[in-house]
Amino acid sequence: MNSFEKRLEAETLAWVCDGLITADQRERLLARHAARAGGVNQFLAILAMIGGALLVVGVSLVIKSNWERIGDWVKIGGLVALLVGAYGIGWRLKMAPGNFPRTGDACFMVGAVFFLLGIALVSQIFHINSRPPNGVLLWWVGIVALPWLTRAKGMQFVSAVAWFTWLAMELESRDSWIRLIESHLNWYDREFLLFSAASFLLGLTLFFFGAGLRGGRHDHFAGLHEKLGLIVATGGLYALGFSWSAQHWYYQAMQHARPGAMVILIAFATVAAAWAWWRNRAELKSLAWFLALGFVPILATLLGVELHDSNWLWGGIACAAMFLLNIGMIRVGLATGRESWINLGMAGIALNIVTRYFLLFGTMLEGGVFFIVTGLLVLGLGFYLERKRRKFVGAVRKEVAS
Repeated sequence: MNSFEKRLEAETLAWVCDGLITADQRERLLARHAARAGGVNQFLAILAMIGGALLVVGVSLVIKSNWERIGDWVKIGGLVALLVGAYGIGWRLKMAPGNFPRTGDACFMVGAVFFLLGIALVSQIFHINSRPPNGVLLWWVGIVALPWLTRAKGMQFVSAVAWFTWLAMELESRDSWIRLIESHLNWYDREFLLFSAASFLLGLTLFFFGAGLRGGRHDHFAGLHEKLGLIVATGGLYALGFSWSAQHWYYQAMQHARPGAMVILIAFATVAAAWAWWRNRAELKSLAWFLALGFVPILATLLGVELHDSNWLWGGIACAAMFLLNIGMIRVGLATGRESWINLGMAGIALNIVTRYFLLFGTMLEGGVFFIVTGLLVLGLGFYLERKRRKFVGAVRKEVAS
């Protein structure tokens, strides 16, 4: 995640190109907010995240080792104390006086995890046999407002994961009114592809929401939502592509999603896209054409469009759509100076090519010579893609520095 100084370098370059400021004004802005050398902020953020995760795991193990000997109200009181302590320390470190904002961010994230543990603990002690999705929804509702008040990116990430987890559980639950499938058959067959298609739409919802935040009051959350959404959407296309392989050239009946679930998924994506279009039309246009092809296999899978012996075609189109989306991510990353988009795009292309190679030709690898050839091809491809990635990233840094 780029620092404010790094993002300022990229943004002011676009401002100069658009005629909003002069080159001299840009130099003064960059001098006022000089980038810190050595990536210290990023290193401290990583240490804070790792330390927070180790703290949660350590506390959990200590409590578990003495679980039976601890009274119920002591358990509840201890967890409340940990929750309040995490939030209190986070507030002091990040907000008031705020001398260690990244460590405070990690404390807020730990507090969000403790809130989930508290819900599970109370449910266990008082034998509340509620639906698991309801517990996750309560977790999300309990933490959703805090990141916007504290500007804590780590906690916002946990909040986004909680929302995605709740909705995924509702789509999978058999007693949910928005369940994705009417009658469950084989998870490893068509159901897997239906949930892959649903994840693409949920990923777009996260991406569009982030695109709408960019340039506004909560711009610091824009990159988080955009990257998380692109990863989820790319993952949906990647998983859907498994229907196009050497093992799936035979007829495989389609299974359509429930209309109510499709309406919910499409509504989420549509509302988020409208928000992004209203708030930041240029941001949405930059990637819209690279997303368009992905809707073909996604909607065909959700609607259960039957091609009989050619149902594998939807998987092939999904592979092409993933490749096009990754190309778009690289293109936008080069144009806007977002190195993370370039890296994600290159990683997606490499994963797509290597996976499809093994799926399509894996059955022909019967001799050692084929394994040798395959190994050389993979190594060569990895070397080539890494050179391209470094070239793209170097071009971005050179353009920003000039």
